[in-house]
Amino acid sequence: MNMQKIKISILVAIVALFSNCSDRTKSGQIQLTTFKDSLSYSFGTLLAEQIKPQLEDIDIATVTAAFKEALSDTSQLTLEQCQQVYMSFNEKKTESLGEEGKIYLAENATKEGVETTASGLQYKILQAGTGDYPSAESTVTVHYTGTLIDGTVFDSSVERGEPISFPLSGVIPGWTEGVQLINVGGKIELTIPYELGYGERGSGPIPPRSVLIFEVELIAIES
Repeated sequence: MNMQKIKISILVAIVALFSNCSDRTKSGQIQLTTFKDSLSYSFGTLLAEQIKPQLEDIDIATVTAAFKEALSDTSQLTLEQCQQVYMSFNEKKTESLGEEGKIYLAENATKEGVETTASGLQYKILQAGTGDYPSAESTVTVHYTGTLIDGTVFDSSVERGEPISFPLSGVIPGWTEGVQLINVGGKIELTIPYELGYGERGSGPIPPRSVLIFEVELIAIES
């Protein structure tokens, strides 16, 4: 959690504060009659999408109250204290995700067909291929879908409708190791501990210490 997310929360509070001052249709929705209306509405919608993952952890009414107090210079916490609270929350959240991941891996390891390598990578062959096996230096073409343990899809070449090519030496360790376990035409499910994925910090939509689940189809070995 960082100051950018603090800014997002404050801006969402602004939307909440002034929503009652906007013109509304008979249905109760805000009336969009000018470009400024549309721009403001779009801004609020985009902010809402960013804050949605935090809704279970925060109270919008309190955020709104804090915004009012900050405007009137009566804040109960200093900016430094607020930053410390966010840092503590982020640390606890990260620890929680790590523990959830450990539990998931332990349970997944007992499922039929799942194998665990020396590195801790878990895999299950979904379909045997008929072609060659790649090496760690190969460039491969694959179709894949990546999900978190709660089922959230964070990336998918299948959904985009276009396979992707890349060198196995240039991806996360779980991919480098895992894709070598199937041959061309094969499909594999990879369950990747965070140490073999995006680590302590995460990346983009992937939270810190996240176990990643990929279903990968090896289409071709390019080199």
